[in-house]
Amino acid sequence: MMRLEDKVAVVTGAASGIGRATAVLFAREGALVHASDVDGPGLDETRELAGAGGGVVETSIVDVTDFAGVKGHIDGVVSKRGRIDVLVVNAGVVRVGRVEDFSEEDYDLLIDVNLKGTFFTCKAAVPHFKRRRAGTIITLASVAAHIGQNNHANYCSTKAGVLGFTRALALDLAPFDVRVNSVSPGATDTPMLRSDVAKEAEQRGLPFEQVKREFEEQGVLTRWAAPEEIAAGILFLATDDASYMTGADLRMDGGWTTR
Repeated sequence: MMRLEDKVAVVTGAASGIGRATAVLFAREGALVHASDVDGPGLDETRELAGAGGGVVETSIVDVTDFAGVKGHIDGVVSKRGRIDVLVVNAGVVRVGRVEDFSEEDYDLLIDVNLKGTFFTCKAAVPHFKRRRAGTIITLASVAAHIGQNNHANYCSTKAGVLGFTRALALDLAPFDVRVNSVSPGATDTPMLRSDVAKEAEQRGLPFEQVKREFEEQGVLTRWAAPEEIAAGILFLATDDASYMTGADLRMDGGWTTR
């Protein structure tokens, strides 16, 4: 039995990494998936991967920093499908650097995508969830919301913000039977993490593989997660198996925060 059969799911940041893995998995589990991103070619690959597995993913170019665009996308899904059952707020970016060297432009980008993008997506979708008095929202926090990381102060601050936003939204939506939870991945083998490691390696004058090993050794499992492993956790939160969970954070960090 497919675990999301005929459920309407919206997944942001679905052109690569965790978002792509989630969209493909949801489609395989029977969901009617609407995937968005700013990366058109990446979305095309996501749609093709889902199709190869027998699923269907509809794609849209959406910039989560543009509220009008986000609202148009969300309203369009509801107009076509009649509802949204699952919202996965995954779109995010990372920038690395010491606070004293960090540009305002880069910090604005982190805030606009990671924080305001989460807010804009939920702002557009919440009225539809309230009207139906059902559904689930899953945000993507990070291990960086729970611990400090060298040269990541600005990034950590935005992911900690996502965690706080999620907990508070869970309180607001509980009277409407809408569950709101977050997932905090650890080091996951995505294009975003690889670019992060490459930038840090460049700044520190170290080989990429050396910095990659440092990230791997932060978790007690001493390896990076595959995006599909994180998607499995997101799937759990999207199903009735997690029916008594709201305001919770699912840490999938390979044991990073147990140290």
